[in-house]
Amino acid sequence: MITEKESSRFFREHRVDFAVAGGGMAGVCCAITAARLGLKTMLIQNRPVLGGPSGSECDCDADGRIVGGASQYGNRNAKETGILEELRLEAAYRYQHGWRNHWSILLREWCEKEQSLKLLLNTEVTGVKTEGNRIVSLSARTLGSELNHIVHAPLFADCTGDAFIGCEAGAEFRMGREARAEFGESLAPEVSDNIVLGSSIFFRAVDVGHPVKFVPPEWACRFEDEDSLCYRAHRDISKGYYWIECGAEHDTIADNEAIYRKLLSILYGVWDHIKNHGDHGAENYAINWISNVAGKRESRRLTGDYMMCEKDIVKHTEYPDAAAYGGWNLDLHPVKGIFSREPPSGPPNAIMCPGVYQIPFRSLYSGKIDNLMMAGRNISASHVALSSTRVMGTCAVCGQAVGAAAFLMTHHQTSAREIARAHAEELRYLLYRMDHTIPGIVNADPLNLMGTALAEADSAMPLRICGATEMQPLTGNCPNTQVVQFFLNSEDFLESAFFLLENTGTEPEKIHAELVRRENSGDISCEIPVAGADSIIPRGIHEVEFRFNAEMEKNTRCAIRLTGTEQVRIALQKRYLPGCHKKIKYSGDNKNYCFRLLPEQFPFQAENVLNPENRPRQRNCIWISEPDAGLPQNLTIRFPHAVCCSSLEIVFDTNLDAVSPYIVPPECVRDYSVEAECNGQRIGIAEVKDNRQRFRVHDFPGKEYHAFHLKIKSTWGDPSARIFQIRVYRSRFIPASTVKEYSATLHGQSGTESQRWWKETKP
Repeated sequence: MITEKESSRFFREHRVDFAVAGGGMAGVCCAITAARLGLKTMLIQNRPVLGGPSGSECDCDADGRIVGGASQYGNRNAKETGILEELRLEAAYRYQHGWRNHWSILLREWCEKEQSLKLLLNTEVTGVKTEGNRIVSLSARTLGSELNHIVHAPLFADCTGDAFIGCEAGAEFRMGREARAEFGESLAPEVSDNIVLGSSIFFRAVDVGHPVKFVPPEWACRFEDEDSLCYRAHRDISKGYYWIECGAEHDTIADNEAIYRKLLSILYGVWDHIKNHGDHGAENYAINWISNVAGKRESRRLTGDYMMCEKDIVKHTEYPDAAAYGGWNLDLHPVKGIFSREPPSGPPNAIMCPGVYQIPFRSLYSGKIDNLMMAGRNISASHVALSSTRVMGTCAVCGQAVGAAAFLMTHHQTSAREIARAHAEELRYLLYRMDHTIPGIVNADPLNLMGTALAEADSAMPLRICGATEMQPLTGNCPNTQVVQFFLNSEDFLESAFFLLENTGTEPEKIHAELVRRENSGDISCEIPVAGADSIIPRGIHEVEFRFNAEMEKNTRCAIRLTGTEQVRIALQKRYLPGCHKKIKYSGDNKNYCFRLLPEQFPFQAENVLNPENRPRQRNCIWISEPDAGLPQNLTIRFPHAVCCSSLEIVFDTNLDAVSPYIVPPECVRDYSVEAECNGQRIGIAEVKDNRQRFRVHDFPGKEYHAFHLKIKSTWGDPSARIFQIRVYRSRFIPASTVKEYSATLHGQSGTESQRWWKETKP
């Protein structure tokens, strides 16, 4: 019999400012953000590890890209930053031989080092107590320790994936596919149903150095010929595969364990095929790890004040309350999963490369429960839209937005709806101070003191042909690979473009080049033709000129489309140049074409660090030093009049196109120093070695300063110094005082953008 004393020993009562349920990437980024902003935060996770599908229990890093998102399918400069990038870069520094279990341990470490964050692992939320339209507490139980918890909080975030908190609280939700007519979605069925995106299982295999047998269990599926795995590529036998998928026709919550059992039978069947049916080079291979849980793509979706749908993603809808972004394809997968005779991803179940799009804050909170927000695969989106927003990188940035919003709600003592209505600008500025980017938004931070500053550097790299590393055909299976995008920023006209091309044939070949202007980066549907030019290429490698003589405006986003024959190839240079890139890229391919322009362009000047953007969306906004000049390189920020400040923020380049997590990007600055100039004297404020982060903040005594001097001593491999942005502030990012300043600045105006919009539209 348990005594009253023993009973109390197994009971814990917690009172926090913000409770987050679910420890996937959305929950982790949400909780860390809130804690760093000063909220007493609790993160409750029903697993022993953090990370959700990216964690060691599922490990869906099937192709080397962990926590994939907007940067993976043709979207340049789209890699998610903020806390997610901070975690990825630290992991790349520590674990260069692979992530595996290390990733979940790093996530735990990052949570536990936040003083304002309490982490409960192996803890299942068992109940939700409400009063009216508000949640007042959660009940939970920690498995293995018999601890029972009551968590009281004024604000909650449902990052559980299955939307358990919202469901228990009585929030409105959806599960299944909407009818086509409801949102006019081309990928939706004619009639609504209960079908969801399926679940997957993953494995890893190793070469053990000698032949090993595999005897499939009786319950394994049979895939005895290549046709039985139609469209399922299985050439890489060391890991995989996302297409080991089923469960779309079942209840992915109630039938979760049955789905996992079926996935096991499919996996063993696939491995039996690889080992015992045909020559797959697998004689010495053995499976050494299998996912412990099913990688679930969809279940409940909570309903917010706005429900995203297909058109929002395809047409890149802009929102006054934009708080995050995505960029994955609309990727539904066939209903029957591996048993379908359709490709596992792509048409007819997908719209490829939709481009980077905004996510409104109104899709990140419940429309019915006043103090409930959500992030992850349970946000307010249709089934079709969720096929894009569900990926982990997008979930992570949504989580960071929700964490920042929780702080604003606490500071202003208001609702999430009021944040969307009246404080959207404040939310974006706070996120921006944490290197969280929202596409289409120029963050002219009113507290940034760089408005009158001038920048100068030892050198700057011009746009030129730096030498070829490899050649790529102009034609092929992906015709868009012959498109190069750039910003015309040095002159108001374009005379010529030069490309390094090779004619592998025996006869001269004619190549056509079309110059177009683009309204949106990476969106080929918004091209405006400007001029065309032809050139004849003799046999061999040549620098080929295309004369356009086109009148253009400065800072114009342009592209050149080359059309040739199978005999003509274009050279690629190894270096990654932000803003001067191919339209389409492949996994790990972030190289640029070898090209230059006439008049000569200087897109990477020192003054770019003063731009209000921290990635090239509307213009080139990065300083890159002349590589031939070597390192160190010096950059000076000078003010015409002394400014009173005490905090400096630097945004380095960590290759916003990179998808491989296993190395620190070579473009990242490694060793540097910062000095402040006051009354003609230099004061050292930072001496940094082995930096591996994109975003750094340096504090120093508050005085009036005339200049700041940065010395870039080394990088992780690139011969140039690279900096996207430098910002100077009167004070460090201290949440309460900073938000007060933002509020005074923004709301002292005659109605902010979001306020004006709110008067004209319904939430």
